[in-house]
Amino acid sequence: MKIIDILEEDKMILNHHFISKKRLFETIAGLLSENNTESLDIYHSLVNREKLGNTSLGNGVALPHGKCLTDNDIRACVIKMSQAADYEGIDNVPVNVVIGIAFPHATNESHRMLMKETAFLFRQHRLYKSIVLAESKEQLTDEILKGFQLCNNLS
Repeated sequence: MKIIDILEEDKMILNHHFISKKRLFETIAGLLSENNTESLDIYHSLVNREKLGNTSLGNGVALPHGKCLTDNDIRACVIKMSQAADYEGIDNVPVNVVIGIAFPHATNESHRMLMKETAFLFRQHRLYKSIVLAESKEQLTDEILKGFQLCNNLS
C-alpha cells in the first residue's frame, strides 16, 4: 500500500490558516473521522504522538500520525498552509505542507513501510515545491502522483 492509494481529494485542504498545532490536529481529526467519537480518538492520538517527539520531517513538511482506528483502515489527508507556520520543526523551518495519517491500534510491517515511504516521498524538495505552488486539489493530486513516480524511478 502507498500513500497515493489512500489519499482522496475530499481529504485535502488548500490554503489552511494555521492558528496552532491544537487547531491543526482538530482539523486533521475532522477530516479523517467518520463521527465525533472517532474524531476525538484521532485528535488524542495525534497529540499523544506529538508528545513523544515532533513529527516534522524538516524542510517545511510535517507528518502527524497516530494509532487510533478500531478497524484495520488507514486514512490520510494533506493540508497546504496559506502561509508557512511555526510547527516547532526539527530544523526550525516553518511548515507549509502537512500530511496527517490515522492508523489502526494494531499496526504491522505494511503500516511501518507506508510511514517510511511517505516520509521519503514528502522529503523530496521537488515535490514540496510543486505542492506549495498547487492551486487546486486536482493539481495537488497530480503533483503527488508525479512525485511518487519519480521516487519509484530513483529506487
